[in-house]
Amino acid sequence: MALRFVHVSDIHLLDLRGVRPWAYLNKRITGRVNLLRRRHQHDERIFDAAVAKAHELAVDRLVVTGDLTNLSLPSEFEHAKEKLAAVGVPVTVIPGNHDTYVAATFRARLFERHFGPFMDGEREADDYPFLQRFDDVVLVGCSTAVPTPPMLATGIVGRPQLERLERMLRKAGDEGLCRVVLIHHPVVEGTAKPNHRLLDLGAFGEVIARTGAELILHGHEHYRIEASLPGPDRDVPVYGIGSSTATSQTPGREAALALYEVSRTGIHRELYVWNARHFVRA
Repeated sequence: MALRFVHVSDIHLLDLRGVRPWAYLNKRITGRVNLLRRRHQHDERIFDAAVAKAHELAVDRLVVTGDLTNLSLPSEFEHAKEKLAAVGVPVTVIPGNHDTYVAATFRARLFERHFGPFMDGEREADDYPFLQRFDDVVLVGCSTAVPTPPMLATGIVGRPQLERLERMLRKAGDEGLCRVVLIHHPVVEGTAKPNHRLLDLGAFGEVIARTGAELILHGHEHYRIEASLPGPDRDVPVYGIGSSTATSQTPGREAALALYEVSRTGIHRELYVWNARHFVRA
């Protein structure tokens, strides 16, 4: 049976209620300054419109590939959790770099504590990767989210997670399942800015080259990316989606969502973009 879902990313839901000034005495100070510009580049109401479109498209699930927050503030996590709980269809999420903006958030596992119900699934010894089964389809959620110094937004999967990912993909492939990999950072060389890149991109690509997958979805760069990675038998399609709350009307950078219908027999994809009033078929 097919799994029908909408992919969105980088929704950056802002909530500064109750935030004390000392919360910014770290990397957040640069993020707070950036908000003077960024808060006009994102509009939460566009995410609401994306959710409405997902209902109109009669999807089984909403998939969010990271950056649910801006500064990984507790108030933002609470707000995003409430927002996702009210979506009205099941939700799958993975973290992005903005969700581990400072080391304290990462150590406290705030993302996992707030969004654990949206990442329920099969695991080995750690939170990531996790695998969610839907008949003949599996969603495999990875994390590239680690704290970084100011002005950097790099990510890393890490050797232990890559080893678990390889075993997970190989087993699912042996079972003949359609494997959809969810990751935040772009996984194809040259698609991310140097200070935004996935540091172990090559090692991730080697895992895909050995095990294969049917589809890889990501976000992070706030523009649409269509590429592929070599697999053992065929190239694996890689699709990056722009920020799903972006107010930009620049082609390729406007808010977007992608509808997927995936099964053992194939993958169908439809792209919808925000025209400042509605999501329309691209």
